[in-house]
Amino acid sequence: MITKNELNKYCSVIGFNLAQVEKDYLQHLFLIFLSQYFSNELIFKGGTAMQKIYGLNRFSIDLDFTQTKDFDISLISKIANSLTDFGYETKFEEVKNLGKNFIFKIKGPLYVNSLVSLCTLRLDISLRESILLDPKLIEIFPVYSDLRPYNILVMDEREIMAEKVRTIMNRSKPRDIFDFYFLLRKGVKFDISLINKKLKYYNQKYDSKSFLLKIKDMENLWSNELKDYVSIVPNFAVIFKEIKNII
Repeated sequence: MITKNELNKYCSVIGFNLAQVEKDYLQHLFLIFLSQYFSNELIFKGGTAMQKIYGLNRFSIDLDFTQTKDFDISLISKIANSLTDFGYETKFEEVKNLGKNFIFKIKGPLYVNSLVSLCTLRLDISLRESILLDPKLIEIFPVYSDLRPYNILVMDEREIMAEKVRTIMNRSKPRDIFDFYFLLRKGVKFDISLINKKLKYYNQKYDSKSFLLKIKDMENLWSNELKDYVSIVPNFAVIFKEIKNII
């Protein structure tokens, strides 16, 4: 376990506020136990995978996975029980939605005997499609002194990018643009063939004009959303211009 004062020391290390550091810490602990009980049934993906593994410089909330094979639902209970045994009492419930979705309420390091001080983790498991590229087995080294390294299967960056394109085209969340831009700047291949395979689920096909228009439509939402995820909100016009030039 870790105290509030100890947790506070990591704020300057990872660039998050105290509540975000607590969630980051508990996300790592959750993933440690998940890696202990699962082998290759779940593939880590999305913004939190990008932040934990690929160096994304923003805070991310949800733990997103794609399921590759069936698993015993009791394994989810084992994760919750392990968090409790570690010292952080945990309860969870399944949310009825597409896929398998679970909400965990944890009495973490910042818990002070009130419901509002519970830390919430959300686990979203997609069942709708298969993984297209071979996932990578990555060893993660948490910065927190009481957490051990762990291995986890993560989606290839190219496939994460393809899913980000699909997400941008189907919802209005500026953080998806931020993530997409991060991957572009990192040199991840913009693979239209792979993107179209992802879009096939929605009976869509990639079109650059429509994609750029969708991005442009989120300009007014940009600063208001991203201020909760990054310490400095980048200039939308600069990012839009770079995206337009690269793709």
